[in-house]
Amino acid sequence: MNIVQSNKKKIGLAIVVLVQSIFFLTSCGSTAQFKIAYKKPAGNSAAKGLIAGASKVDLTPPPGMPLAGYSMLAETEQGFRTRIFARVFYIKKDASNPVVLIQSDLLSGSLLIHHLLAERLAAKTDISFGGIMFAGTHTHSAPANFYDNNFYNEFASNKPGFDKAWTEFVLDRLTTAVEEAHKTARQAKIASGKTSVWGLTRNRSLDAFRANKNSGITELKPEIQYEAINPELVMIRIDALDKDGKYKPLGAFSTFSVHGTTVSDSTEVVNADVFAYPERILERKIRKEFKPSWEPIHALNNSTHGDNSPDYRESMQGFIESKRIGDVLGRKAVELFDSLGSSLHSDATISYHSKEVDLYESPKFGDAEVCDRPYVGTALTAGAEDGKTPVLNWAPFFAEGWPRWFFTGGCQGHKRIVGFKYLQPIVLPKSKFPHKLLFQSIRIGETLILPLPFEVTKESGRRFVEAALQADNGASKIKQASIISCANGYFGYVTTPEEYSRQHYEGGHTLYGPGTQPFLQAHLAAITKDLPIAGGKETFPVSWEYELDRKNYYPAEESFSGSRTVVENPELIMAEENQEKYWSFRYRDVGPSKIALHESLVSIEFKEETGEWKSLNTEGEATDDRGTDMEVKKVGNAGGGMAVYEIRWYNPEQVGRRKYRFRIESRAKLPIFVSPEF
Repeated sequence: MNIVQSNKKKIGLAIVVLVQSIFFLTSCGSTAQFKIAYKKPAGNSAAKGLIAGASKVDLTPPPGMPLAGYSMLAETEQGFRTRIFARVFYIKKDASNPVVLIQSDLLSGSLLIHHLLAERLAAKTDISFGGIMFAGTHTHSAPANFYDNNFYNEFASNKPGFDKAWTEFVLDRLTTAVEEAHKTARQAKIASGKTSVWGLTRNRSLDAFRANKNSGITELKPEIQYEAINPELVMIRIDALDKDGKYKPLGAFSTFSVHGTTVSDSTEVVNADVFAYPERILERKIRKEFKPSWEPIHALNNSTHGDNSPDYRESMQGFIESKRIGDVLGRKAVELFDSLGSSLHSDATISYHSKEVDLYESPKFGDAEVCDRPYVGTALTAGAEDGKTPVLNWAPFFAEGWPRWFFTGGCQGHKRIVGFKYLQPIVLPKSKFPHKLLFQSIRIGETLILPLPFEVTKESGRRFVEAALQADNGASKIKQASIISCANGYFGYVTTPEEYSRQHYEGGHTLYGPGTQPFLQAHLAAITKDLPIAGGKETFPVSWEYELDRKNYYPAEESFSGSRTVVENPELIMAEENQEKYWSFRYRDVGPSKIALHESLVSIEFKEETGEWKSLNTEGEATDDRGTDMEVKKVGNAGGGMAVYEIRWYNPEQVGRRKYRFRIESRAKLPIFVSPEF
């Protein structure tokens, strides 16, 4: 996440708002309170062999939600370009505890939602707290405001505060998805492997990376940025027995390291960023080739992306580059998926070891120790190398690469602290920061998954994986391992101690000091060493209580009067520099509280010169808003609880003398509506 990102429209605001928000932080007024009890699962179905279920649920919010990732310089969301989803795998072997893997097109997972979801599921399924992993892809174009702490509820999005209604929406949708995956679990086979994908990413923090004792870099040459990345695409393919007696793919669970920043901070529509394309490419391939009776999923997660940025062409941040990079990654994912088809098997170990650690109560583990309280560094305020804050990005003591040179013996080492060590705690007390940390080590067959609520740098992740595999000592016959960043909450970044000493953006956002990486490594090694042969092992408190400063952004229920009407006829907008060609249509519809953007709304119909209207297909599938080329955006109010929406069809088909029209599905009992033909 970039706490600060440059935006030409907001050069002055960037600094003023950030400084005011840090030093004049005030309470939101009302609070949201939660009491959650740790529960053992109500049941434990005695499955025979390996079983798995999968599901996919839409998380697209209504217009009006703050967008997270670019912090205060982001926009308020008014619709969507590529819908955001959660994808779920439920995996179980015999009578052992199951594992539930949740991938979402969100900035990160949420520890609060994780615990609320686990409490619900334990009451009616065989799913335990420790067996659930909830990760976000780290797209910078989705809402947050759902954390267990006030710090990231304040600063992750462009508007501060915890939004209870949005949190409950996500929680309800995830509950539905996990219950569906659990209910539909069937006999399964899995296979796993990895491949290398080069040329799509670059290391944005080379000076810090070079500081690593094992970097081997003596001179910063331009080509090194393309070599100092994690190229691994790791995949678990899961097939299941269909009703025709054949095994067909449920889908794949994958990891790759790339920041979700191909789309800039100026966007006003939610989107899954670069992940939208490889997700859909593999899902479409499975539907077309295997024709399963279920909706297949590609749950692509982020790995060690902390210093690995997408290699979009200069000044071309946007959907064109997002698609270019995403399409290549999608093709690589298809190749890896196909290669795993011949090694599918059902003799797979499923196990996990999970524990929660409160950093305020247990800051030391063995020889590793984190600071007794977190601090925000000045390097954070200057922005990342590929998203610099005007003025601050070159200002002495704020710009990247201005560490403390003297008095570095304290816990925060080389970090220059915003507001100094004694003032920051006054405006940012410990109680506001995240400090309850969920560790997990999950084994799926021959693959080890290590989820963390941090943005992990390339070298930090390599050390985590190496330590975990050494701790396992080959006992589990694990062939590949992968970090999953931004899982089960959010804590900012984790760098190596050497990277931290250079105080670039990532080090300034490593809140708990240079000991963070060794501390996390020690815990990951310990829980992997004690990974059960089968089933689960977990350690949690008996209960949790949260009190969060509350704001309301999710639209309140509002009545409406009126009908759907045309506001502007369809118009073809030709492509300009770094812009795609599209058809635009504006119409009046129900307001944000009733538009239900998480349900299918728009598709394209066509007809020949003579004939009836038919649904248009692209590559054998409906041309609608579940793909990547349809945008729905609220552009104004229309009175009476109604709003004006603009629909855009990007990269449109144009075949002969065909006529086209937008078909808009029913909402709030208003009938189906179609645009004038074009």
